[in-house]
Amino acid sequence: AEYSRRISKALSDSLDDSSLCSLAAYLPSIFELIDYNCKKQSAVEQANFSHWKLVFLLTQFMYVLLELDRPIMLVLDDLQWADASTINLVLGNILDSVSNSLYAHRILFVVLYRDNEVCDEHPLVAQLVRLRQSESVKIKEMSL
Repeated sequence: AEYSRRISKALSDSLDDSSLCSLAAYLPSIFELIDYNCKKQSAVEQANFSHWKLVFLLTQFMYVLLELDRPIMLVLDDLQWADASTINLVLGNILDSVSNSLYAHRILFVVLYRDNEVCDEHPLVAQLVRLRQSESVKIKEMSL
């Protein structure tokens, strides 16, 4: 309960009401942490919501959580079904931002996918190659 209050305060201090409501449209569990009555976004509002605004808000959200001195594990499952835009958003933009921050030691990304459903042309393959070459990201591969 105390940690939830800390998250709520940190989010309120870091993001304005509009940003919190926009973020909550993509991460509905945020409604459990904020005390705002967000109106449901119309189809036009959702369509006008830019990719870069989402990148910014998700990155800010990650920073808020990481600043609270608790480690975080983010599990991304079934990425064999993710499209290039989603993979680039999470493994490109957000992971790059967080892994190059002061808080990189506090986060663990777990990426799950079925390798038998990912061909060489799949966008996940290109991101994994790029991440393997990064000095700020350590990759440990496991097979079941």
